[in-house]
Amino acid sequence: MKGTYLLILRLDRDIAGLPVGKLGVLDFPAGYYLYVGSAFGSGGLPARLAYHARREKARPHWHIDYLRKHGRLEEAWSIACSERLERLWVDALSAAPVVQPVAPGFGASDSPCKSHLFFSPVRPQPRVLTDTLLQSVERAPMDVKRLNIEIYAFDNP
Repeated sequence: MKGTYLLILRLDRDIAGLPVGKLGVLDFPAGYYLYVGSAFGSGGLPARLAYHARREKARPHWHIDYLRKHGRLEEAWSIACSERLERLWVDALSAAPVVQPVAPGFGASDSPCKSHLFFSPVRPQPRVLTDTLLQSVERAPMDVKRLNIEIYAFDNP
């Protein structure tokens, strides 16, 4: 199962001066962070979500790994689909009034998008996220007859 995913992380406190790979040192206020990614490599969505579920990484690989160490992963939303929906989701969230893109270049090393990371001081309502993501899929260049979004809740200590 390959596809696109959205991580919802919560930071309980401000993080100042966090080194994030080649992006440099960034500040992250407390609140909710939404990160859009894709899993088209070996293992697909199950492997990628299992990777992100682990807070500590021996060696950070993706930008989100640096932030993940400090935040609680609350949910992961995914769509198993052979089409790459990542850019559509980023565009849809960029236009959504409930979140704002942050950290230019974050998660966008191989993408024309400004950032794949979004911030909200309060948790976005599930219905707003569902509507936003599904509306973006309607614009996808594919014929979707049946679509299933899976939502994984994480139990963090």
